[in-house]
Amino acid sequence: MGTEHPLIRLIDEQDLPGTYWNKKHGLFKRACPVDGLITESDIQDMLDTGLLRWPYFTLLKEGQQPEIPAFTTTRHVGTTPVPGFADAAKVRSLLAAGATMKMNQLEDWHRPLGTLMRQIEARLPAELKTYVFYTPRDSTGMLPHRDGSHVLAVQIAGAKEWRIYDEPREIDSRSGLDVDVDSHAHSFVMEPGDVLYLPHGMPHVATAREGTSLHVTFTITEPTPRDLVESLMTLFTEGGGLREDDPRATPEHRAGAVVKSLLEHVRCVDAGELVQTAVATMRDRTA
Repeated sequence: MGTEHPLIRLIDEQDLPGTYWNKKHGLFKRACPVDGLITESDIQDMLDTGLLRWPYFTLLKEGQQPEIPAFTTTRHVGTTPVPGFADAAKVRSLLAAGATMKMNQLEDWHRPLGTLMRQIEARLPAELKTYVFYTPRDSTGMLPHRDGSHVLAVQIAGAKEWRIYDEPREIDSRSGLDVDVDSHAHSFVMEPGDVLYLPHGMPHVATAREGTSLHVTFTITEPTPRDLVESLMTLFTEGGGLREDDPRATPEHRAGAVVKSLLEHVRCVDAGELVQTAVATMRDRTA
């Protein structure tokens, strides 16, 4: 993919963090070459090799997941029976009936997408995850919903119709399904090479059109206030903010000393370092 993927240049040239971030959605036509990312043939090969395993993949139709045994099988690893491996025949039967195949956290096991995701992480102070949606024509995998993160989607193959519900009363930082489906203001079709940015908490729904759709979604999660407080305490303790304890001190005296030290730390802490520490912790605990 070279040293810098076109998707990275798009983030820079469109000033995604400054112009669009948490303000409005952005649709960028033919902005990202899809060669070398993932293909329908790759997905079929994953099914046939038999190594794909739940929960790294699942099946969804109108927001409902079938029972896990309906699309998996048990294999023996040595002498141990291990459940959850993809059953290619069952999966293809569900796809033919209109289910979407969703593959999760590809950064852990798909090198091209993992490499691209980490290039994006180098540009954004956030924790990213990578998902692939493989959807038959005229099918919808998930009901209208909000994600608890920003979304960057790349259409790989086929076409997908998106509906965006961007009225202010519909936008919420929490993920959820409580969306007024009569409120959407934007509808468009994404084709191969198109890129979509959605702000954190903007409701949406997507339906495959004109053949089987394949698209990649990067979720982009920024530190929450709780993450930043935890980062503050990490810097406080690792930086020697806690002084040697006096064994003769009362609990109240110790509490007062901690409060005084913490206030001194808060006055001089660097906001950028606080964010970097929080993001590093988020990426580490979800690795």
